Amino acid sequence: MSAFDANTWIGRWPFAFLTEHSPRTLMAHLRERGIDRAVVSPLDAVFAPEPGAANRALLRSTRLFPELVPVPVINPVLANWRDELEVCTRDQRVRLVRVLPSYHGISLGSRPMAELVLELRQRGVRLAIQVRLIDERHEHHALRIKPVSMRDLSRLLAAHPEGPLLVSGLLRSEVITLAPQHAHLLADLSFAEWHDTVQHLLAKVRLEQLVFASHTPFLVTAAANAKIVSSGLKGSRLASLSHRNLERFLQP
Repeated sequence: MSAFDANTWIGRWPFAFLTEHSPRTLMAHLRERGIDRAVVSPLDAVFAPEPGAANRALLRSTRLFPELVPVPVINPVLANWRDELEVCTRDQRVRLVRVLPSYHGISLGSRPMAELVLELRQRGVRLAIQVRLIDERHEHHALRIKPVSMRDLSRLLAAHPEGPLLVSGLLRSEVITLAPQHAHLLADLSFAEWHDTVQHLLAKVRLEQLVFASHTPFLVTAAANAKIVSSGLKGSRLASLSHRNLERFLQP
């Protein structure tokens, strides 16, 4: 089975003893668990004053690893976000950028967010919205970071139905609520957990709206792979979930 992971990270996380993966160690880790490709974003961008340095380090460090698709972090609240997007998209490997609303103070209904969506559409670049990085109950005690509001996310999806949008970090209940309402929503499976997760979701969600994702190093990579292996899907349906849906999403 070929697996294409829709949500992985390299770099440092200050609040837990997570593995500080480099592109080399990340790919070794993923291959050992049956994952041969992945999109990857920089953890160093999460708490930085602005994500530029982390994005450029990501682009440099992944050049020798064609299995990794670099996904820079863009913060449209900052005055220089267009310059940062221009720099990142000069790299032809960049087909997707990620926003972190909860960590960067981004309102999904704001003018900067609408402008980012429009700019990305004009450039032919996809957008990923990170709903949560960790279970909010496990955030550092000094932080008050909440996941993205489902109401705000639904409004954004309704306002921009013109192209697919990847949402990472949705819980099972959130996937089941949002996906049937928004046909262009692509949900990654990293935080979706239930008995027989995939079949449970497919009772209410179209297969074309789901993509495999491990959220390495935050979550257990092998557990994500087990969702696919134990899903009972075969042939083209298994291929759609494990890699083809994400491949189609990233196409120009």
